[in-house]
Amino acid sequence: MIAANQSVRYANVLTDAIIKTGYTYQQVSDKCKSCNVSVSKSYISKLASGNLSPASDDVNKVLVEVLGPKSGLTYEDLTIAKYKEIIPLEILEMLKRA
Repeated sequence: MIAANQSVRYANVLTDAIIKTGYTYQQVSDKCKSCNVSVSKSYISKLASGNLSPASDDVNKVLVEVLGPKSGLTYEDLTIAKYKEIIPLEILEMLKRA
């Protein structure tokens, strides 16, 4: 299970970007669809609230494409937040020592 302090990181990065753009979840969904990636308003809401595990790399790429120009969100920001959340803490510690 993901520790509570890790579970909000990705959600916070995504939420901050959405707030900076001023977009609604529906607008983000629509813009993703215009990039040929179907992402529902509900899915975006669940990602942003931390109720789901971070999105796939493909979805993250389109989220950055949609949100990045207005928010400054980068693929690196979202990817680091994702993997910090999904990689077990003991593995992260091993990587730091490697």
